[in-house]
Amino acid sequence: MFMFCPEWLVGCSAAYTAKGFLYSESSINGLARKFAKGLSEKYEDVYFEEISETAEGILQFLSEIEAGEEGVTYIDQYIFKRIYYQNNGSERKLSGLFASPTNAEKKKDYNVNNSIKIFRATVFGIRNDTMPKASPGWNISELKGNDNLDWFIELVEKPVDVLDNF
Repeated sequence: MFMFCPEWLVGCSAAYTAKGFLYSESSINGLARKFAKGLSEKYEDVYFEEISETAEGILQFLSEIEAGEEGVTYIDQYIFKRIYYQNNGSERKLSGLFASPTNAEKKKDYNVNNSIKIFRATVFGIRNDTMPKASPGWNISELKGNDNLDWFIELVEKPVDVLDNF
């Protein structure tokens, strides 16, 4: 039986955790717990530590390259790229009769180092204009109504439980 969360969803969750940390008063761990709980309802356990460590790696990298205010733009572009494109650059089919991009996978295909590496490569691609970019102001809520992604959009928009911050 397929039980593991697709890597791109964990990567997007970590990116939203990093972005949320920059824009809200929630802790990285609180945001990561929200995503880990939501993902674990559909897949084999996803641990908040994996998401929080990846989010910290994203923020550290943005600091290293002195991204400043562009950091949030890089995060948004990364999320856009991960949702719409596979790692090999081909477009991800977001809907279909027999397959969904959110279907569980046979094996665990994500880890902190790999997720950070993909984020770094995406940022370098964005800076070098070698990958497609979202239009200014793009937001995942534009995908509402996509049966395969509605649950993830709800998770992104869900507020952090106060208890998750501790």
